[in-house]
Amino acid sequence: MSAPRTPYYDALLHIFRYLKGTLFHGLHYSSLSSLKLHAYSDVDWAGNPTNRRSTTSFCFFLGDSLISLRSKKQTLTARCSTEAKYRALADTIQEILWLRWLLADMSVVSTDATSLYCDNQSAI
Repeated sequence: MSAPRTPYYDALLHIFRYLKGTLFHGLHYSSLSSLKLHAYSDVDWAGNPTNRRSTTSFCFFLGDSLISLRSKKQTLTARCSTEAKYRALADTIQEILWLRWLLADMSVVSTDATSLYCDNQSAI
């Protein structure tokens, strides 16, 4: 923000054009839904054919409403699917901690533990 350049301005215009075109699209968040946070984590072990890196994916729900969805390539190559799962779970827990802090900052205090679901028996 202190030294804007042309690529940043172009990206900003692109975002504004996107927002203008999707003005009437939206997601429904029910006011009757609970404020319990829960997460799902998954990994695509060695899914990248060039460097054999795994891809971590996770999503977060606040009650019945999806509030965050992310997919990112892991920084290291995992030797087995269990190692990739542990890394995915660690990334998901990092995001859970950040989301709980953010929700607390918005006065949404959750006293319950956050449920984290994964589909790998060896990681469990």
